[in-house]
Amino acid sequence: MVLTWEPIADLPQDWSALTDGELGPLLQFWNDQRADLEQSDALAEFSLRLAREWSIETGQIEGIYNLDRGVTETLIERGINADLIPAQPGQKLPELIATIIQDHADVLEGLFQFVKGDRKLSKGYIHELHAALLRHQETAVMKDQFGNLFASKLLRGKYKERPNNPKKPDGTMHQYCPPEQADPEMERLLAMHEEHIKKGVPVEIAAAWLHHRFTQIHPYQDGNGRVARALASLVFIKAGWFPVVVTRDDRPSYIDALEVADEGDLSSLVSFLAHIQKRQLTKAMQAIPAVRPVHSVDEAIAAAKRVLNSGKSADPAAWIKARNTASHLIDVAAKRLEMLKATLENEIASTRNEFRFTIQEEPDPQDRDRILALYIETEPRGTWGTEVRLEIVTRAVGSKFRGLIEIGVIFEDHVRQVVSEQPFQTNYAESYENAERRFRPWLEESLINALTTWRKGLQ
Repeated sequence: MVLTWEPIADLPQDWSALTDGELGPLLQFWNDQRADLEQSDALAEFSLRLAREWSIETGQIEGIYNLDRGVTETLIERGINADLIPAQPGQKLPELIATIIQDHADVLEGLFQFVKGDRKLSKGYIHELHAALLRHQETAVMKDQFGNLFASKLLRGKYKERPNNPKKPDGTMHQYCPPEQADPEMERLLAMHEEHIKKGVPVEIAAAWLHHRFTQIHPYQDGNGRVARALASLVFIKAGWFPVVVTRDDRPSYIDALEVADEGDLSSLVSFLAHIQKRQLTKAMQAIPAVRPVHSVDEAIAAAKRVLNSGKSADPAAWIKARNTASHLIDVAAKRLEMLKATLENEIASTRNEFRFTIQEEPDPQDRDRILALYIETEPRGTWGTEVRLEIVTRAVGSKFRGLIEIGVIFEDHVRQVVSEQPFQTNYAESYENAERRFRPWLEESLINALTTWRKGLQ
């Protein structure tokens, strides 16, 4: 079976439905924090570590090299150095791996410079990206007319001259853009992207569309994935966000999202990219110390002055607004748990009287905002009598007064495990209405995961 190539399609007419709109108010929050946080050495160190992670992982997930987690963490912590990479049979030399990673790092730095220069995205610049990302790659694996693989000299910064259609594990052939159509398709890609910018398409939608349509064209013989992630990163950086760090752990979700997009639905890729941005923001906030150490009276006074003059970035009113929003959402969750409890009693406790379901809000031993718990208890029967609980918890991210709050769903049996796919975030810049609109489907999915975990424990 061959998945036939078709020219790239523009966004659907209802493109606004592809996102829940969370990144809008979250960006406002991040921009409020930035001026104050940029004074912190911790933020600069976070940005450096993030750049190193991007540079390593963008090649790792493509199989350009294979570094174990320990080596990767060391390189992120201490810098890109060949002496920190062990030599392994069948692997590239450590010096070459370090050089390739540094090529990636140089490209990322170039993306920031590109944004500062306010240049327009062009075919020429994308060629520059490709050439720079693959500066130290000499060959690309190609396939002859009989299906045999062979190594061919890599064309850096030039479109492919041969078809590069991969065969998937199930035997299907994914047909990318024919070589003769690469240039006109790239023209269309850039023209449509420019229109998206003019229309004010949200950054997560614009980045997902550009990334996916570029991979549909697959204009280069090799390196298309790295270029696609660089382009998506460029869109986010230009909007004030972080580069798109897709790690080896993200790879299954990333590939799934791209395959869903191949079927015409971009929403999974939009959500995936938005999740990556939220993850980096959480890490950035957690990297900032609540109180910066000072070494003199003058420094202590200057630090206090910064707090007083920093507005929302350290304003208790911002925390109160965020906490009130989170409290409103917990009230929504409480009502949903009461409905769930009633259903469980009707469907299970009515016929299995050893089960008992109770709900209570509990004091918080770890200084979280609120903890809401649903207990599922069973009367002892033999040796398997048990009590499990489903918790909905809130917590501040980073320094409390910065006004970023997460909500998570935890299921506790013999062990505690987070069952929400990702934490729900809200902040002082988001309205109750928008937060609740996003929260309800998130809560429903998390409750399904919790009940599924409970059911598996009964088997």
